Amino acid sequence: MAEKRRAPDDHVEDLTERPEPKKVKKVRFQLSRNEENLPEKDIPAPHTDDELTERRLRAMRTRDLVHDILAAMYYDIHQFGMLRNALRQNRIRLFPDLNFYKMQHKEAGWLLDRAIRREMLAKVGQTSGEDRTYPSKQEAQRVGHFIRHLNWRIFAMCALSEAFRLALYAEDQLVWAVLVHKIMENRTSIDIFAQSRDLDWQGQLLKHADKDIPGLQQALVPMPDMTSEHFHQIVLADGALRKPRYDGHNQINIDNGNKFIPSYFKDNKDPTIRVLDRDGRCDLCYAERECNCRLSTPTLATCLVELVDYPPRGIGVRALGRFKKGDILDEYVGELRPVGYQEDPVYALLHESKMVEGEPLALISAKRYGNWTRFLNHSCKPSTAFLKMTVGRKTIVAVQALRDIDMFEEITIDYGKGYWKNRVCLCGEPGCRSQTATEEETEA
Repeated sequence: MAEKRRAPDDHVEDLTERPEPKKVKKVRFQLSRNEENLPEKDIPAPHTDDELTERRLRAMRTRDLVHDILAAMYYDIHQFGMLRNALRQNRIRLFPDLNFYKMQHKEAGWLLDRAIRREMLAKVGQTSGEDRTYPSKQEAQRVGHFIRHLNWRIFAMCALSEAFRLALYAEDQLVWAVLVHKIMENRTSIDIFAQSRDLDWQGQLLKHADKDIPGLQQALVPMPDMTSEHFHQIVLADGALRKPRYDGHNQINIDNGNKFIPSYFKDNKDPTIRVLDRDGRCDLCYAERECNCRLSTPTLATCLVELVDYPPRGIGVRALGRFKKGDILDEYVGELRPVGYQEDPVYALLHESKMVEGEPLALISAKRYGNWTRFLNHSCKPSTAFLKMTVGRKTIVAVQALRDIDMFEEITIDYGKGYWKNRVCLCGEPGCRSQTATEEETEA
């Protein structure tokens, strides 16, 4: 038997003298949950500061994009609900609005039909490569993941939003993952928001009521009617709902300016009526004389805020949209009372002349009647401020954004030093009035 040939001795490598390979320790960079709002995961360390900066910028861009999508989703749901109500009451006059409603309803129906078909095929094991239910595997995977981690009801609500559908079809995986995570965090908010706007999400699923699909029957269970009262008469508190109350009475929402009762005033005249020499030009059209200007109602903020319980500070306001610095969010309204009125120590706001410093016109008492602005919690570092304005034939007190307000941020305001004479501020901001007062007392 022939022997195997081997190389000559001078070509045989001496393994005893081979140096051991260097052990290179892999350095890894851990991306926190806060930057991309995803569970922590290890990512290879960047070689340069530029790469690290780029990743952080990408995380910020992703967060901003997701917040824009969520704001658009809430807006879509609100508009869709309002259009449906207008259609039911035969108040839609413009064909484009009706056409838009029909198209959105149809596209949402197609998306839900595909999801139902996919689930039915999965039950019999036919979700193979032959399945043409979805135009892409990405859409199929995203829809399946969404329904498994949330439910059919939330999916049906979100499907009626054009912003949600576009994100489902077109956004990259990172944006989609962060979006789903945010929807999961705010599922109760979305649920209550859609129900309070009378969104027709169950109608899309009713035609599939006979199908045995996990979770579908739960989504079709009738829900309590939330449309009998204004959506700003609902407070979200630890997943439960309650009505705002003060002094043993429900607090009622009003949207069309202050409630004026002539008998409350000696001369039976509305003190907020515009006086040319006292109140100056209109802040909208700059007319010196009376005009017909008025704040558009409802404002965008009226549609895109919710009342939330913030223990121990009480009811507060959370943004469901993104507002820019300088935006007029709404008018502070309530019952007009004489300046000497003493029966509303919590909600009463002094309405002063815009042009004449220190000239009080009336008190706006919002303890019983008012809008969402009365629930703004105080902060020593507020995001909004009161603004005296002349609009049309009246003077008003508006709420204006002092800076950009982000999605899901609590909207706050500063009620001034006089409000805190016998109260303790709980805002917790650096330099808080109560904290400063305590430090001064300690030093004294």
